[in-house]
Amino acid sequence: MADTDLAHEWTQLQSQLLTQVIEHDDLSFSYDPHTNEFSGLHIVGGVDISYPRTNPDHAIVALSILSFPSLTLLHQTTFQVSIDVPYIAGFLAFREIHAYKQAFASLQAERPDLMPQILLVDGNGTLHPRRFGSACHLGIELNIPTIGVAKNLLHFDDLSHVGAKELKGVFREGAREVELKGQSGSVYGRAVRPPGLASNPVFVSTGHRVSLDTAVRVVRACSKVRVPEPIRVADQQSRKIAQTIESIVP
Repeated sequence: MADTDLAHEWTQLQSQLLTQVIEHDDLSFSYDPHTNEFSGLHIVGGVDISYPRTNPDHAIVALSILSFPSLTLLHQTTFQVSIDVPYIAGFLAFREIHAYKQAFASLQAERPDLMPQILLVDGNGTLHPRRFGSACHLGIELNIPTIGVAKNLLHFDDLSHVGAKELKGVFREGAREVELKGQSGSVYGRAVRPPGLASNPVFVSTGHRVSLDTAVRVVRACSKVRVPEPIRVADQQSRKIAQTIESIVP
């Protein structure tokens, strides 16, 4: 099937699935604004996929499970899979969703007691031209709360007036968060300043079953450095395996 036909088909499917996205808190834990603490949150997860530069259709997916609030690694699952779905901008989830689902099926079989109460996804949720990025897609497929955490700002028409360089300037002046609001008035997510003196933000958005306010609080509570620990740990593992594959001489 041609990419244009796939894009049309996937656009329709995204529109259908979007109606199922829950953008308010539907969680097994709560947040107390008076104490600035979470109650009942014990297990958080993070997912990341890396591709060896020598084989961009070979994916390494890593799922990390951490305790909260200590952020100690409890379990990690990695998979190597061949992906035959083409990459089309705006439809990354269709390329990667089955790999992620394999990782969760393995976790369910091996350690069902460690299913995360909330999952941080290396990618976008509602911060997407159709408000349906990978974090939304994965949340719907697995029916778990998800948060999109992107390292780079996704540019699309409604957010064309927002620039990463300008955001860095705002953070250097002391801002902690910047709402990512489109020209249409839609709020897509937030740029969030990391801990410490860094001015390079991460871009947080709702995936499924969590409000934007709570998503930002979870990301902050899971961050020691710029990238939240559940994603950082998964990213380290998937990159390590990808680099090992790259080093093998054909």
